[in-house]
Amino acid sequence: MYVTENWGCANGHSWDQVSGWYDPDTGQQITPYWLASAPAAEAPAVQAAEPAIEPHVAFDSEPTSAVEPTPDGPRVALLAALLTALQANQAYEAQYGTDTDIVVTASPLSANWGVGGKRVDYSAIMKAVEGERTLYFWEMLKEQGGGLSFGGVQTESYSTFGTKRSGKTSETIVTPGGVEQWSWDYGATRQLVESVAAEHSWRVKTVLRKKSAQW
Repeated sequence: MYVTENWGCANGHSWDQVSGWYDPDTGQQITPYWLASAPAAEAPAVQAAEPAIEPHVAFDSEPTSAVEPTPDGPRVALLAALLTALQANQAYEAQYGTDTDIVVTASPLSANWGVGGKRVDYSAIMKAVEGERTLYFWEMLKEQGGGLSFGGVQTESYSTFGTKRSGKTSETIVTPGGVEQWSWDYGATRQLVESVAAEHSWRVKTVLRKKSAQW
């Protein structure tokens, strides 16, 4: 291999890393003049080798959003903030989920008056996709009951924009044991979630299918 003008290797090794030099015309081994026994001029300055270029690593496929984030990653920070905000409201029960990230439940009404009863349950789940920086949000309000009552009044006023419902519903039930009342704000939970997400620069996407908010 031919050496450079500084007697170094063409691949970037300096002269002090070369074990031998030969005259390309005669094939005879030679010694650089600064290593010869006779007094010689100062050895030439060794030029620094060019830094090695890191190879580009190619993946067979793009990493999926379900990959566990780093402990201090943005997804973990968002979920922790959401859980804290939801648990601060006594109306909710909130915890981490198994097939989703956060599960929220609430019971606006759970009444039983012997000859009848009614239960109203709220549930919501959330999935944070770090690659999209999007929080998928699904919610449902379910009413069930039956038996004897003396009637009552239920009022509801709401509006729907796309997949989002806003407004309130309330009901007063006259039972043999007295009066049962409950109310629910359709947009309250979503607005709380949206405010926390906005603080972390995430967007919230409300979905109609529960599976869309599950892993």
